Amino acid sequence: MIQIPESFFSSEKRLDFEISETMKKAWAIQLTVLDKILEVAEHNHIKVWLDYGSLLGAVRHKGYIPWDDDIDICLMRKDYVIFLMALKRELPEYFRVYSIYTTPSYNQPKAFVANRAHVDNGNDPKEKEITDIFFGLPYVAGVDVYPLDYVPSDPDQANLIRNIYIAVYDLAFSYDQYKESGELESYISQIEELLAVSIPRDDSAKEALWKLADGVATMTKKKESDSILWYPDMAMRTTDMRRPLEAYSETIITDFEMLKVPIPKGYHDVLLAGYYEDYMTPIQQPPAHEYPFYKEQQDWIDRCKKLS
Repeated sequence: MIQIPESFFSSEKRLDFEISETMKKAWAIQLTVLDKILEVAEHNHIKVWLDYGSLLGAVRHKGYIPWDDDIDICLMRKDYVIFLMALKRELPEYFRVYSIYTTPSYNQPKAFVANRAHVDNGNDPKEKEITDIFFGLPYVAGVDVYPLDYVPSDPDQANLIRNIYIAVYDLAFSYDQYKESGELESYISQIEELLAVSIPRDDSAKEALWKLADGVATMTKKKESDSILWYPDMAMRTTDMRRPLEAYSETIITDFEMLKVPIPKGYHDVLLAGYYEDYMTPIQQPPAHEYPFYKEQQDWIDRCKKLS
């Protein structure tokens, strides 16, 4: 069980970047969630690894990249839904496991394991109890979970799968815009004809499209592949994010703040795919989302206080 010393909560500078006391407590929540996740993974003999900025942080800083404010882990697709169900069974009852397989109307191609369901605006004694557990911080925080799928070794097959995936991903991601523009029905019909599937025309359509995108991502078998990928990276990025399958053949344990965490033994090749050859040289970059992640939550709390 994780032990977080009181001194960890103090604000500090790392690489000339100021990390506030609030951010340190947010980190502590994420680390607590990660610790629980790793317990469930070990109990169920499922391999998970730190990924993206968290992997880079573990390798380069033995903890968070100073200007990062989230934790990412990954695992193989074959374990993904099994793991999500295990998390739902075994995590504390106030935790939440969000995914298209566990949560109605959740429209993301990754999962999110959160410390709580609701932001504490100060009006619910039960929420106050959860806030007290999590270092007095009222925010929802947690860990992103990414499923990795095989990419065909054959270039022509890889390009075909890529194009099909991007078509379905784009339709799911831009569903509301296409609905508003009147293009939705035409695009859905094209996908149905291409893949010989039937997509509902009700409120479950978007969820069905995300699951269909996952279906495309799982079309390639291990024997047909020598690399793996979180498939949305093909749709969102211009860089080639494929990681060598061999990089994940073994797991090593390293430090991440006060935790011991699993990373792939071939982390160097994984980081080369996501960053640059000089990834050990820190370059301050803002997160892909608004920093800090809890700003919108705090704004909502402030609005609630004004109304009460």
